[in-house]
Amino acid sequence: MARKVKFSKEEILEKTKEFIKEFGIEKMNARDLCKYIGCSTQPLFKNFENMEEFKKNLKKYLHDYYDNFIEKIVDKNNYLFTISYAYALFSYKESNIFKALFMSDLAGTRTIKEVLESTQNIDTIKSIPKQYKLNKKQSENLYRDVRFYTHGLSCQIACKSIFVKEIEIKQLINNIIKSLIAI
Repeated sequence: MARKVKFSKEEILEKTKEFIKEFGIEKMNARDLCKYIGCSTQPLFKNFENMEEFKKNLKKYLHDYYDNFIEKIVDKNNYLFTISYAYALFSYKESNIFKALFMSDLAGTRTIKEVLESTQNIDTIKSIPKQYKLNKKQSENLYRDVRFYTHGLSCQIACKSIFVKEIEIKQLINNIIKSLIAI
């Protein structure tokens, strides 16, 4: 009689998220992860065909976690600021998950055009002309510049190369938006 799989995909992904929160994605390998979970590698490979499939599922799982976090903060009436603040706040509160999603091989590679054309980013860009009285091209440029400024700030926060308070994050993002609009 075959042994029952002790851990479901969901349980493995949740435990992996906990592992990453504690140790970081750079410490993750199948053997150490399974030791942390409390199983052999068998349940991992019974639930996922291979490490590539596991990482694909993990990326989605972590993105869902991130989306849930930012959804609580984003205000579509002030979309550019609140989405930028939520991103930076996530790096502040969930630095290892942030690094896994946005600063590791798990993140993948995209062009600037692909970033600007992703669904959530398009929604943010579409909100900018009304709020800031800019045309479409100016709105894309403002979003792009704020996005990459915020990413740099967030990377420094996640890596603990700067220490800021939550209020300072808000001030920095507000300042960059005001500065770029004034140009």
